[in-house]
Amino acid sequence: MLRDGYDAVSADTVAAAAGISRTTFFRYFGSKAGVVWAPFDATLTWLEEGLRDGAGGGDPLGAVRVAVVGSTRAALHSSDVWLERFQLLDSHPSLRAEAHEHWERWRASLADHVATTGRLERGAALPMALAGACHGVFLAELRRPGTVDADRDALLGRLDAHLTTVVEAFRPLLLAHEGVTPPTAAPSPRPS
Repeated sequence: MLRDGYDAVSADTVAAAAGISRTTFFRYFGSKAGVVWAPFDATLTWLEEGLRDGAGGGDPLGAVRVAVVGSTRAALHSSDVWLERFQLLDSHPSLRAEAHEHWERWRASLADHVATTGRLERGAALPMALAGACHGVFLAELRRPGTVDADRDALLGRLDAHLTTVVEAFRPLLLAHEGVTPPTAAPSPRPS
């Protein structure tokens, strides 16, 4: 699909290249798009496991950052064409049509974790806003011009730094919800 284009490759071609029957192909993947989305779904599983395992040492916001970066690291190192696959998912109209359900599960995993650990209602605005902001950071890094598979460590470093900025911006809001007064920053000196 990367070489010949998504539209030029049929499900039959993929099944033949994999040495499986058409029936087996559709049993496991459901559609041609399912082949491309399957690794994304594996990344979702790693994300959910990272959140469940308590990454972040009891800090729900730290756990979000650690789980997103960790699942992305696992995904990047699981395939030689992970980023190229993402770019195919992100650019082809038929694949983008299925994006909502996959990304909704990604965002819901983050939001549910923050809601549960932050004693908020499921579907509350604060965890949903945080999940949306993290999604924006994730997409921005993957869509960043010049990002290539060979530059994986730089991508992970940027992702971690930008997620840290986002989750720390949400920390005072979460603390306020928990009834904790966030520390105030000292006023910046005014220029003379």
